[in-house]
Amino acid sequence: MFEHQHPLSLVDLQLDDLNYEEEEEDDDDDKKHDLTIKQELRCQCDKCDQEINWLHRYYYKCDQCVYSIHKFCAQLPPTLEHASHIAHTLFPFQLNFNWRCDICQTRHDRKDLLYRCPQCYFYIDVSCALKWLKSNIIHHPSHMHPLICMTKRIMCECDACGKEHKGIFYQCTTCPSLFFHSDCVFLPKKLLIQDATDDFFNHTHPLTLAYSYPKADQKAKFYPRCRVCFNTFLNENLWIYKCDKCRYYAHLDCATAREEPFMSIFSSAGIVNDGDCNRCLGSLWYKLIFKCLQCKYVIHFECCKSFNNW
Repeated sequence: MFEHQHPLSLVDLQLDDLNYEEEEEDDDDDKKHDLTIKQELRCQCDKCDQEINWLHRYYYKCDQCVYSIHKFCAQLPPTLEHASHIAHTLFPFQLNFNWRCDICQTRHDRKDLLYRCPQCYFYIDVSCALKWLKSNIIHHPSHMHPLICMTKRIMCECDACGKEHKGIFYQCTTCPSLFFHSDCVFLPKKLLIQDATDDFFNHTHPLTLAYSYPKADQKAKFYPRCRVCFNTFLNENLWIYKCDKCRYYAHLDCATAREEPFMSIFSSAGIVNDGDCNRCLGSLWYKLIFKCLQCKYVIHFECCKSFNNW
């Protein structure tokens, strides 16, 4: 995205033209004059150095200084991850010589805006960049800005669930430090926890995906805990699943049974080394149990089923 020290106004050069066509029966010389001025407007884009004219329709202008930019140029992201060049990140650039796009082989004049790799001198024109972006950009309800799919698999902490993942991430085009793992991005808006956990947990109402759990809301509900793992919701910016009709809340991984400790392993019978049930403190010998592979948490199968009655 572009940066400028002053607020910018979006101008629609064809708006008066459309209004004039609708009101063409009125003989208004002033409207005709204003329309002619806008059709004759010529100024230079401060991003790509190309002309802004009536045919471009939209552009941004500064009311405090002489600054103009195509709407098209203003919406270009500061970096580009392209499938044809996954080794490196591409950046916007302008050359001092004629060049050819490495995707479509179109020749371009000097100073035409492009994306290039600073290490390999790989060039992509804006047209090819936009085609790629349009097929890899999503508008997610959790965030005000578009999210771009990164072509390289990375290890990163997800800003949706708070866990570290390795895989494909979506990055905000405006907030470069914001990353969402693809598994979280495409979680269902609503789910039944019994379907997601094979009936180990149950709730009457469907759970709705919420994109934060503010501290004020937690306080108003007396700081509820996750109904699956019993832990609190420490980070108010992480996504959760919640019931819109009652006080039932669950972490993303808990509601979807992703790496949930309660369901790590099912054993037909407990042994002496398993100790006692972490819920009822009863013996686990020769009982159906759930046992965590990562820690010493063990629980009777019957105790686990009792969570459904909460």
